[in-house]
Amino acid sequence: MSTHFVENLRVVSTVAGIGLVFAGERYFVGAPSHMWLVAVGISLMVAGIAFAIKSLLDARARGHNRELPSWRLAICWQSQILGASGLYFLYFKLLGSRPFPDTFAMKALLASWVLMAVFGFFMGFGIEWAQLNNGRAEMAEPQRVRLTARSALKVAMLFVIIASLNYMAVKKNVTWDLSYLKTTRPSESTAKVISSLEQDVSVALFFPLGNEVLSHVHLYFSGISALSPHLSVNTFDVEINPLSAEEFKVNRNGYVVLKSGSNTERFDLGLTMSTAKKTLKNIDIEFQKALLATTQKRKVVYFTRGHGELTWNGADEGLGLKSIKLIEKYLRTLNYTVKFFGVSEGSTKEVPADADAVVVAGGDLPFLIAEAEVLQKYVEGHGKLMLLLDVDVPLGTTMSPNVRDATHDPLVKWLSTIGLTFEPKMLANMTNHYAGTKSAADVWFLYTTVFTSHESVQTLARNDQKGAAILTLRSGYFTTKQDVPEWSVNDTVRSLSDTFVDENRNFKYDEGKEVRGPKVLGAVAEQKVSTKPDPKSGAQPSPLPGAKPDETPPGRVVAFADASIISDPLIQNQGNLVYFVDSLRWLVGGTLVTGVPVSEEDIRIRHTSKEDAAWFYGTIVLVPGLVLLAGALATRRSRRPRIGGAV
Repeated sequence: MSTHFVENLRVVSTVAGIGLVFAGERYFVGAPSHMWLVAVGISLMVAGIAFAIKSLLDARARGHNRELPSWRLAICWQSQILGASGLYFLYFKLLGSRPFPDTFAMKALLASWVLMAVFGFFMGFGIEWAQLNNGRAEMAEPQRVRLTARSALKVAMLFVIIASLNYMAVKKNVTWDLSYLKTTRPSESTAKVISSLEQDVSVALFFPLGNEVLSHVHLYFSGISALSPHLSVNTFDVEINPLSAEEFKVNRNGYVVLKSGSNTERFDLGLTMSTAKKTLKNIDIEFQKALLATTQKRKVVYFTRGHGELTWNGADEGLGLKSIKLIEKYLRTLNYTVKFFGVSEGSTKEVPADADAVVVAGGDLPFLIAEAEVLQKYVEGHGKLMLLLDVDVPLGTTMSPNVRDATHDPLVKWLSTIGLTFEPKMLANMTNHYAGTKSAADVWFLYTTVFTSHESVQTLARNDQKGAAILTLRSGYFTTKQDVPEWSVNDTVRSLSDTFVDENRNFKYDEGKEVRGPKVLGAVAEQKVSTKPDPKSGAQPSPLPGAKPDETPPGRVVAFADASIISDPLIQNQGNLVYFVDSLRWLVGGTLVTGVPVSEEDIRIRHTSKEDAAWFYGTIVLVPGLVLLAGALATRRSRRPRIGGAV
């Protein structure tokens, strides 16, 4: 075997191996050929290293010592790529069914294989580019190859630094603004609360004239009183206006105070930008929270427990998709009181009288028959219920007796009697999904922008063209009936039209066995309140205690086919938060205020897998590639002999 043939075969073998491993992991996951592609790819990479070692030994045997450093560098970058591949497979084996790495060791392993692969690729590109023009034997230029490898490593380090800063900025939502910040104007949600006011509310801003914080506060409150004749905004200085300070019960400047009748709420901004910075970014949230607390009765929402539901009461921080600590915190800011409702709280007897709504946040254990009857009686007695269901079988497990079976759960069975039948079958989408784990299971990580005109999803429907989307992870779906005598049923959220039911859960679309089409992810049901007397007894319909006959609020149900939409990882998506808040507001009745307050710290809607790929390859690969190509052409041109023999 000739020396030049072995040298050429080394690069071809390594590149072909990398291509086969990439293709197997990216396009053939779950296919019978997946393991074959990976095995052949790894074998070719090992063969490439073997060819490089042979070239090194041949050069040493011939006494071509000037070639040895170049071959050692070639072996180094090829071994890095092989090592990165090994760490990659180890990482995903240890990750298992978890959607994200949740320990320091797993995150370190993720960073290790990514960094090794990046450094290996950049170093390999530089070394092989230098080897194209490198001489052989005594004409070899090891110093040139070494310098090129060092330059490539510097470019790789720059790439890693930029990518790391970009990742941190996205995760932490960090921005640099030399003007510091744009104080948010009142959100649509806050504007609706103001316009619906029925009692007078006074807003007092206690700041000295010329204060740096006051200028930013005025940006938010300027013109806000024009939204309602019942709202007035005035600025006071505690030192100059002591009577106003006494009226609003403040003893220093820096406060924003709201007063309506005998109710008073306040929040502290401080007098310097260093202390006011964080609150100014969330001033819309703080103001709406204070406004609701001042003008509206505090709503009480009960969350069921005892069936494996999502909870905020975890003893540790490892709840992941089972945690709803962010929802619990957010509901409190919106003037809700949240409580648990389980057997110890009387779930087998009756729903507490102060309940404005009950939420069932998933769970993998069935309800007791007595519990289901209590909730059924509560809803049919004009109660409000939100049911967030789950397919309920975790990744990598099979159905067992202790897992909720939707076909036998008494609460889910009752749901079908009012026109909402839950289908615990996994939905998937091969094209339009969120690339969260970079694995085959991502086809179950769906997003949707399809919303109906129902008032509980008005905000999302108006903003669907602006990227407002709901993220779901391992979702089932509903079949709905419109002909239920006592209930009015409406779809609210549907999946995209190319979604299909992954019957055998093999992460792929089986032509001829599975059918693509939109599925109902969210729906609502509302009692048809009768105003006619009972045909048998002649009795008039009885309203709830304290309500007039024409003001009897009907029973309402909100149902969604995936409980994880309100979990801590997914609720950070603005669309999920808007859906939950608006649906809950529709449930409890009163003036429907759609949308959520805005914040400079809000996490934006994430891109789809297609958009992520386009932006990633365009900014990370294409642009640097063009720069490198331009530099290479300029270098080669500068090395050409000049006309006339000039050197």
